[in-house]
Amino acid sequence: MSLPALLPIPDIQDRLLKIFPEGLEMRGPLVRDMAAKTLWVFLYGGMVEGEGRCLRPSHVYFYTADQAELTGDEERLAWVQNSLRPRFRPAGERWYADTTREPIRDETIRLGFVDIGAVGKVPGVATTSSVPIYYLKADFAALFEPGLTDEALAASIGAWQAKHLSPAARARMALLAAGKVKRSDEVSVHCPDGTVAKLAPGPSSLISKGVVEEFAQNFLGDAALLWMSESGAKVRYQDDAAAKAVGLHIDASKALPDIILANVGETGDDTALVFIEVVASDGPMTQARKDALLAYVRTANFPEKQCYFGTAFEDRADSAFKKALPTLAWGSFVWFRSEPAQFMWLSEKPFNITKRMY
Repeated sequence: MSLPALLPIPDIQDRLLKIFPEGLEMRGPLVRDMAAKTLWVFLYGGMVEGEGRCLRPSHVYFYTADQAELTGDEERLAWVQNSLRPRFRPAGERWYADTTREPIRDETIRLGFVDIGAVGKVPGVATTSSVPIYYLKADFAALFEPGLTDEALAASIGAWQAKHLSPAARARMALLAAGKVKRSDEVSVHCPDGTVAKLAPGPSSLISKGVVEEFAQNFLGDAALLWMSESGAKVRYQDDAAAKAVGLHIDASKALPDIILANVGETGDDTALVFIEVVASDGPMTQARKDALLAYVRTANFPEKQCYFGTAFEDRADSAFKKALPTLAWGSFVWFRSEPAQFMWLSEKPFNITKRMY
């Protein structure tokens, strides 16, 4: 029974970051230090599909730094054999305490690597059983071959992602990857009236571009861009004529949102204003911001019920969204550049589920 060659733990984590880039919903537990050390133990014990050896969570939280130094095949196989004995503990200081049992078993292995298709399990055995049941899938274990580098590694990772990650997940990752590319040129935003506005390079500009080009197309019937600004109160687009047509007087000295869109309906009753804050780090649509904008709308005598308020983010796994979530205004929506055809609605009205079941 062969044992795979071992990558250093930092290199394992580096590959995990490549295999599971930003945009994957469960990325956190799949790329953290605990995940890299869990994979090290899988590989150390040769617990790979077809080899007849399996892992249980205690293999990881009883593992020690001293054991990790013993990398000869005989030493590794002896550890596997000894670990099956009741109350066996390898020599040295443990990596983890007993309290990490659930995070290792549930977050990292069961809901992480198993759900994503990287780890398999022996069928018919309870999750809480002490019997070793987990093994690395062969195609996933192959991604950690030390000799696999550069273009060959990238190609192998791409092939694995195409097989195991959903088209939606790959689309999100591609969009986010495109946004991470450093740019020295301005970001071109194609406005609904056919003009092109230029924004300074940066993540906020990419989100603004998505709002104007994709959000407007997906959710507004006949869109008009009334206002677009960026950090530093720089006005990048302002359409006074269109704004006045719906009764809105845009005053650049007021505390306006990053983007104001209008849905131009056939009558006044189906015309709507959409106020959007763009957040790459801070500044979401809070209740205070919403109230201030409603006061602004009242001066224009525009119907409040035809006004919508939202915040645009890069991705729902992004730290900016997690930070802003507790402060987002009820009765507002959330849109993500990485998933342009969907949005979240924070309903402020009672929801009676029984009336919607029949």
